[in-house]
Amino acid sequence: MRDDTHPNLLSERFKGYRKWVILFVLIFVGALALYRGWGATQKKSGKRSFQTEIPVQISPVIRKQMTYSLTVTGDIAPMMQVDLFPRVSGYLERIDVNLGDSVRQSQVIAQIDRTEFLQKVKEVEAKVAQAKANLSELEAGSRPEELRQAEEALRQAQSRFDNAKLHRERVEALFKRQVISKKEADIAEMDYTVAEAQLAASQQNLKLVREGARQEVREGSRAKLKEMEALLAQEQIRLQNTLIIAPFQGEIIRKYIDAGALASPSTPIVNLVHTMTLKIVANVLEKDIPLLKPAMKAKIQTEAYPGKVFEGKVARINTGLDLNTRTLQAEIEIPNSSRLLKPGMFARIEVVLLEKPEVLAIPSNAVMENQGEKFVYLLEGNKAARRPIVTGIEQDRFMEVREGLKEGDQVIVRGQEGIRENTTIRVIEGS
Repeated sequence: MRDDTHPNLLSERFKGYRKWVILFVLIFVGALALYRGWGATQKKSGKRSFQTEIPVQISPVIRKQMTYSLTVTGDIAPMMQVDLFPRVSGYLERIDVNLGDSVRQSQVIAQIDRTEFLQKVKEVEAKVAQAKANLSELEAGSRPEELRQAEEALRQAQSRFDNAKLHRERVEALFKRQVISKKEADIAEMDYTVAEAQLAASQQNLKLVREGARQEVREGSRAKLKEMEALLAQEQIRLQNTLIIAPFQGEIIRKYIDAGALASPSTPIVNLVHTMTLKIVANVLEKDIPLLKPAMKAKIQTEAYPGKVFEGKVARINTGLDLNTRTLQAEIEIPNSSRLLKPGMFARIEVVLLEKPEVLAIPSNAVMENQGEKFVYLLEGNKAARRPIVTGIEQDRFMEVREGLKEGDQVIVRGQEGIRENTTIRVIEGS
């Protein structure tokens, strides 16, 4: 029987195992080295492929018509809007309009009770008539019968004077002859003096009757008449002010009180708006101010009428900027004869500020910027070439190119973020 535990036999078996282990280790190490070498080669090869074949999309430089527009949003407002107030106090007798009614210019909207105002006008009219009568009497002078009475009074006074004079002369002669007493002579002298005074008074009265009233009396009467006429005009105005009149054509959009209420000059009656023409206030950026001009056409769109464009125009431009927003206000007027647009609607406004026919243009996403310099990458062969450019206006994802490119140049529009000058690129299709 064979003995496997013999020392020589064990030694031979151990040597055989060691050869196989060594061979296996050598094969494993060789395989690992080959694998690592192959992996490194693949990495370098992949890196070179990425560096030399960056996929990009391109677009040609074209010529097209471009416009630069001011686009703003705002609320539609009426051209005119006022609260109507009475000019005098009193109870509101009637209101002739309702909410939503259209009114004409100068149409009566409401009326204050006129009873007291009418009575006051009649009272002052009577005073004016009296003042006119007084003035007419003064300017017409004395009546014929008054003149005749004055002349008759003068004749009687003259006769009495003549008699008194003759009697005095007789009495004086008798007194000198001492036929009569001193007392009788004094009585005759006194009668003469009285008759002389009466004659003078009658002469002055006839003169006044013939001349009429003094100038200052007539002027005072005229002034009184003017005063009464002014007072009458004032009361007539107050009477007219009991009517609340529409100052312009428009619509009633608010009604504050009803008939029977006590109104005063601080109580609004209704709110009136003019909607035949509407307006929108647009805030214009400082850079767009030189391009904006009066009478420029505007396009207005609203959410209430999707797809419908309303025409308007720039009516007024402010002369000063708002210091808080650094914008300039411009008013855009919109004809609204169809009454489709309503005050308070939200609108989008577009005003074409500049039109340029046949300018060089490229997609806006092709333009890159670094430290204030704008540039693009061109396709030259299979390389990327950086080209600085000067841009102009932008419209619908296109940018005007003023300098740096020519028509037909191929600019990179996608993928340019990861490339540099002379980078190898590969053009791929796409939109």
